[in-house]
Amino acid sequence: MQMISRIRGALLGAAFALAVAPLSLGNAAAQTVDSIKKGGVLKIGSQVAQVPWGFTDGAGKLTGFDIELGEMLAKDLGVKVEVTPVTSSNRVAALLTGQVDVLAAVMGIFADRQKVVLFARPYTTNDTIYIGKTGANIKGWDDLKGLRVGVPRGTPQDIAVTKAAPAGTVIQRFDDDASTVQALIAGQVDVIGGAATQVPNIAQVAGPGKYEEKFVVARAFNAFAVRPASREWANYLSDFVARKVESGEIKALYKKWIGGELAAMPTTGEGEAALPISMVK
Repeated sequence: MQMISRIRGALLGAAFALAVAPLSLGNAAAQTVDSIKKGGVLKIGSQVAQVPWGFTDGAGKLTGFDIELGEMLAKDLGVKVEVTPVTSSNRVAALLTGQVDVLAAVMGIFADRQKVVLFARPYTTNDTIYIGKTGANIKGWDDLKGLRVGVPRGTPQDIAVTKAAPAGTVIQRFDDDASTVQALIAGQVDVIGGAATQVPNIAQVAGPGKYEEKFVVARAFNAFAVRPASREWANYLSDFVARKVESGEIKALYKKWIGGELAAMPTTGEGEAALPISMVK
């Protein structure tokens, strides 16, 4: 129980809940820059259980890459920021039903998502990987046969393993990343799908050197997401990202929270150029 509490404390960082009523998606009005400025508040949906993207630090402050980027955006607009906690499974619903104005929520640009939301140009990269015990002979999909694989439900790693795992693979789906990582450390699964940024987070909970990256699935590009009809808003966000990349402010955020140098990215949130780049030969 103590281990589970530590996992929850390190990965969740803050208790959160967002009940999305069974409303018809897409019924919220298109968002505009002028309406946000007039309202004086930018409502951002962000994940708050995703170190280093969004989490509560030791001082009780909500922080992280997406959180600081959202604060930067609100300052650019000249308004206050209001963060609404979302998860990977409810973030799109929160946007489409009008609970938030924009998502800065580890939203990778994928073809299926492009059908339901409008993406601005990406602001960072995010590698999807599989993680397991150090020394375990897991180098690719074929090595998953007979293993228990944990993934957050509905995520790119869930979709990938569902398509590529060999017969005999046991896929276990969880509601969020924290629960998936908890299952790995507790021994409920043998390997999990997640982001490369989770490896150091796992080490902080389970101890250094116990778990490692096994293989890379893809490189995704994270971007702001808005409602489908909000073209002007999306254009503003794309311009904002371009300006902050050029000024070095987003590059500095990447170095602070992710480490290393920010890779080259597409200049649009649409089309084939913005889809994940496969890193599997």
